[in-house]
Amino acid sequence: MRMIVATETYQDGAVIIREGSFGEGTYVLLDGKVEISRTIDGRKVVIATLEKGDVFGEISYIDRQPRSASVIALGAVTVGLLNKDCLEAEMNKTSEEFRMIMKAITNRLRKTTGELVSLKTGYYSGQADQQKG
Repeated sequence: MRMIVATETYQDGAVIIREGSFGEGTYVLLDGKVEISRTIDGRKVVIATLEKGDVFGEISYIDRQPRSASVIALGAVTVGLLNKDCLEAEMNKTSEEFRMIMKAITNRLRKTTGELVSLKTGYYSGQADQQKG
């Protein structure tokens, strides 16, 4: 069974994943760069920039929660959609204990990302306040 079942292309600025949406798609970045960001109080906070070979969308796949961030194309981007059936088969091969560990890591990553966004938001708010004063 092939892991990549489809490829999709996006132009600069296109939204590949929207924060808060539901979806089980997990992607591998085949070409280009993407920006991972969240919106806090109407302001975009960049969490990371991913490049060729990086995977995204895996957190929602594992914990079945809404998307924790948006993924935006930086320039022309090609992504591969990973085969959901193949991923499910691999997950089903793992023990319940290992799945529990994966979910714990996913929960911790969501929490850590939230803390990072809060810190960045506070930092940028402080800079804006300094520029006003």
